[in-house]
Amino acid sequence: MRIIKAEARLAVIGIVFLAVLIMGGCATTIKYSYDTRNGFSGLKSYRWAPSSAMDSLLQTNVQVFAEQFLEQKGFTRMSEKSDLLISMNYESEYGSPYQLRMLTLNIYKSEPNQLIWRGTAYGSICTNAPYKDLKEAVQGILVNFPPK
Repeated sequence: MRIIKAEARLAVIGIVFLAVLIMGGCATTIKYSYDTRNGFSGLKSYRWAPSSAMDSLLQTNVQVFAEQFLEQKGFTRMSEKSDLLISMNYESEYGSPYQLRMLTLNIYKSEPNQLIWRGTAYGSICTNAPYKDLKEAVQGILVNFPPK
């Protein structure tokens, strides 16, 4: 009886260790960079750059999450002329349509068309609707925009 309890305890410890190891491996790293010569104070409107050959559902969800966060920061989405232009790039995890390994948001000054800020989330980002990974990745990227 004691052998079975010891084996069960060892199995539970092993499962907990693996769970912690797996969860730690799924952490997302956020990096960003910007043009230090550019001032961001007068820039308050944005629009999304036209895209091609992208996952339209993923693009829609990234835009919704970004817009919610940008609105809280005082930015307004415009359909035409705007201060900023935002584009999105991503890399999917090989063989998994619901897993990203990288998500990047590029922000350009509209006039002239000049890249002024870039934020990227690296790691295992689940895009499956019930998970909050995608929303957290988008907000993690934009928390550093605009730079202070």
